[in-house]
Amino acid sequence: MELGWHLAGVVSLIGRSAPWFSRPGAELMAVLALLVLLACAISWRRRRRRFAQVEAASLRDEAARLKHRLRQRLWEPTSLFANGINTAPTMGACEAFEGDLEAVARTVLVEAGGRHAKAKQILLKRMSAERDDNALNGSEVSCWRQLGALSLLDGSADALPAYARAADLAPENAQAQMLAGILHLRAGNLAAAEAAFRRQIELGNKGNGSTDAGLARYRGHTMLGDVLAAREETDAAMAAYADAQREVNALLERGSENVALQRDLSVTYDRIGDAHAAKGELDGALDSYRRSLEIAQALAKREPESDVWQHDLSVSFDRIGDLLDKKGDGEGALKSFRKSLAIAGALSVRDPDNAQWQWDLSASHDRVGDALIAQGKLEEALDSYRRGLEVAEALAKHDPGHPGWQRDLAVSYHKIGSLEAIRNPTEARELLERGRAIIDRLAQIAAHQAQWRSDLSRFDEVLKTLDR
Repeated sequence: MELGWHLAGVVSLIGRSAPWFSRPGAELMAVLALLVLLACAISWRRRRRRFAQVEAASLRDEAARLKHRLRQRLWEPTSLFANGINTAPTMGACEAFEGDLEAVARTVLVEAGGRHAKAKQILLKRMSAERDDNALNGSEVSCWRQLGALSLLDGSADALPAYARAADLAPENAQAQMLAGILHLRAGNLAAAEAAFRRQIELGNKGNGSTDAGLARYRGHTMLGDVLAAREETDAAMAAYADAQREVNALLERGSENVALQRDLSVTYDRIGDAHAAKGELDGALDSYRRSLEIAQALAKREPESDVWQHDLSVSFDRIGDLLDKKGDGEGALKSFRKSLAIAGALSVRDPDNAQWQWDLSASHDRVGDALIAQGKLEEALDSYRRGLEVAEALAKHDPGHPGWQRDLAVSYHKIGSLEAIRNPTEARELLERGRAIIDRLAQIAAHQAQWRSDLSRFDEVLKTLDR
């Protein structure tokens, strides 16, 4: 009814202002014309709304894709053949990096038409222009972090200086210190990483009893422990992990049911277990790993559909299996590895495009094979190795530039070739030569790495037995 009155008013106005409107049928034509215009306007608004919805969905999809790619990058070592200090960041760091990426996806990346290089140029120009105008108003830190996130996504070494610059500009921001520290740690800059984490802890101490301060403290202590562990200062590392554990427990004692805190508590148990293992204290290590396992099992039971908890559970079984193997409990180790394998297999089926799950599956097959070898079950071991090889070949084919997957594939060739050397020397030679060729290519990239020269010698040793 309201629309009708509006139309009638418009028609009356036209009638007073347009001489031609007095002709027979003109009023009806005017109403029809207005109805057509109204229909067009409604259609246009609907299309615009649909376009906005599609655009918003596209941005969400792009952000999700970028975050997935970032997680893959963070799992990779920053340098070829890097050691354990280049593990994936923990303690809220991944979420912080992803937050910077989300900011990029919503703003500068849209402006750049999705092109990362252009987005970086835009950020640099924006910071330069605002700095000249003295009008940054704190946005420079955000720009540097966005630039760092884009660089990290591309695997560029520019990520570290960008995040380091952000930390310098925000000396009172605990998160900025943590992110810079983690990238320093990944790059092996232990002194710079230690300074960043100690600053993070110091800032947390200033916050007294607040939750945010507690988060900063336990995360800082955990990552500081990683720095000390990388230096092989095991006792100091264990003390740092114990400090982190006390901080997490203090937060949990306040009644928090935060599953992220529960998970981080399990991480502290794992780290303390690692320190015990490094000191040869296998019973202490096993006790810590089992405490971590209890938490992982509770979280997995609480949210059985969570890939994260299932993956954590799988890793816990692997850690315990490794310890049981060192303690001489081969049967217990095999049982634990098989539990991990079952979870890895389920995850790979649930998300077949997830390369990390596929890698876990291949590694689990290898662990089971190793445990079977120790028990003299060669045929079963060979079957397990071949299953792992299938996955390793698919991963290496999917990303031939991934050095870690290439080395894993070479290891699979070596294990199977070594077992087949006696009964099937022709196949053994083919597999061993394939593996050696991979290691040779990698060694040419980083010839200074002793590990890879050692790998080459291992292939040569088995190949020599075939020439006798």
